[in-house]
Amino acid sequence: MNIDDKKMMQDLLNDHIISRKVVGELVAANKIYVTGDLASIGVIIDKLSFLLNLYPDHISKEDKVFFQNTEKYFSDEELDIMLDDFKEFDRRMIHEKYRRLYESLKDMYT
Repeated sequence: MNIDDKKMMQDLLNDHIISRKVVGELVAANKIYVTGDLASIGVIIDKLSFLLNLYPDHISKEDKVFFQNTEKYFSDEELDIMLDDFKEFDRRMIHEKYRRLYESLKDMYT
């Protein structure tokens, strides 16, 4: 892997590490907020603002630079398998997201 690809991969990995930490802080602040501590709304807004600023650039780097540049390291067969795996992952992720939303709403209103 060339030096530019390695640097981009490390930058993206760092973004993932940071965003996971921020999401954890967001979840913690939300748990505090729902118990009635309205002061935690500032933390929630802060964390959401950070993520809203990070994600568009991060996703753009992944989609338009990193993934396109790294395709050269894989065979056509490997790329096809990965694409199929990504499609299945996305399908399951969306299904799971809406299942959890349904469950939370059901619990709230029944």
